[in-house]
Amino acid sequence: MSTRRKLIFEDDRIRRYQVFGDTGQPIGIDEETVPTPEMVNSATLRNRLLQALAANVAHLAKTTTTTAEDKAHLRLVTQELTALIRLMLEQLKTIDGT
Repeated sequence: MSTRRKLIFEDDRIRRYQVFGDTGQPIGIDEETVPTPEMVNSATLRNRLLQALAANVAHLAKTTTTTAEDKAHLRLVTQELTALIRLMLEQLKTIDGT
């Protein structure tokens, strides 16, 4: 069965479609949320934090580190903390410093 959709309504928050079946008859309505910049930024920060978990585990597993590695890791941890603060306070207009 193949279906097609026709846009019937759109604003800055949602898109609504009429869904048609393979014979052209309307079979329902489909609605999707238009992601806001804040929603996109939130998802970006969450993905970065997932990657940060692995990087932190790898860094902590090292038995010795150089000063350069420690400095680089401190910068990453500061960026991670900034990301967490932005998420917790819902300050998502920008992701600067993360």
